[in-house]
Amino acid sequence: MRSHRLSRLGIVVATLAAWTLSTTAIAQLTPAGAETVAANVQVDVAPDSQAVGAETSGRAVVVIEGGGSPHPFTSPWAACDGGRPQYVQALLDAGLPVFTAPGFGNTYTSTAGQSGCPPQPPIEVQWNTSEYPTQAGQAVLGLLGYLHATYGYRTFDLVGYSYGGVVARATVATLKQRPPAGTMAPAFSYAQAAVDAGIVIPSLVTLNSPHLGGPAYDIAADPAVYLRPVTEAWGRQFANSSKSLIEFQRTAGAGSIHVLVTSAHAKRNPDSWDAQQVGVLDGVALTLIAGDYCGKTCGDDRPSAGGGPRKNLRTDGTVPVYSQLMLPCPTACPAPPGSVYIPKGLVPEETVVRKTFPTVHSTFVTKGLGLPEARAVSRNPAAISYLVATMVAQWQSAGRGCCRGPDDTTRISAACG
Repeated sequence: MRSHRLSRLGIVVATLAAWTLSTTAIAQLTPAGAETVAANVQVDVAPDSQAVGAETSGRAVVVIEGGGSPHPFTSPWAACDGGRPQYVQALLDAGLPVFTAPGFGNTYTSTAGQSGCPPQPPIEVQWNTSEYPTQAGQAVLGLLGYLHATYGYRTFDLVGYSYGGVVARATVATLKQRPPAGTMAPAFSYAQAAVDAGIVIPSLVTLNSPHLGGPAYDIAADPAVYLRPVTEAWGRQFANSSKSLIEFQRTAGAGSIHVLVTSAHAKRNPDSWDAQQVGVLDGVALTLIAGDYCGKTCGDDRPSAGGGPRKNLRTDGTVPVYSQLMLPCPTACPAPPGSVYIPKGLVPEETVVRKTFPTVHSTFVTKGLGLPEARAVSRNPAAISYLVATMVAQWQSAGRGCCRGPDDTTRISAACG
């Protein structure tokens, strides 16, 4: 297991202090513009102390990884022997205190396949990576309550990769759409403790998330019905890649699949999960990052006949771009889905930031297509650099700037604004 002693976390790069923290500035950042160096000076603060949160004025980043696989809990000072995902490590290297939400499945624990992991939080604050988003979001909100009770954090920026982006939205919904007072019997709950503590979630970044579902999940739900039409509409390469989700559905009993099929997002339905999320993201700085490396063939960037726009809808090999960016399906929307309905107010259009990179969904896709692993969004330098720059900008706009502490280290602090 990695060191249990907390590093004094900081951002040490001169260009960060000079950034203009506007959406335009963030969108124009190049990978080199987001490079940072962490000041890892050891200090004597016990990991279970409330003083940990005070180091960054009670603010931290929580990463929610994808569905269908185990995800161990990691903290700024401890990880499993295998380390952290590349994009998580990049956030930590930028001086941000980053935790990963522990995720288990119906057939595995959060630490399955790992060694030397730090102690995992109580099971009730771990999310089931095969679960419906509402229940998963309740568990993640519980994790935020646990981090508040244990370390003193109260403000959390969320980063969600793949299905984790949908779960992150559900976490915000759980915080905002709590039951009326007096309607539930008193009981201890970390999720309720988060609400009582006044936990806030000021920002959310999602990476290649299937917000509006996708035809790959149709194949998983009913391959006999959907394999052929998906192949015809989206291409054989896309359909073949999607077949892996069939086994996920069969072995893991994935409730998440039922939310991600295209029919759940195709037409107006006041009882749909989308309809229940209207207004949830108001007041949250939302950034949607998407991958568009694939048309009917991954890497095929050829324009249509006559040099006009590409006819084929773009995907990351698993999720269509329109779904990742929470946009309407283009006029020529193949079936499935045939159509997409986005309830008014689901997305805060006046403030949302959308950014696309030529990436695929995962290293599973890169392996299947014989692509370099750096083509996967979780390992793509440009996408990771943009993620880091976006999160750093959020902290700086909140007054968490760079300054010199008494030990002559550079660190994040509200007093530095």
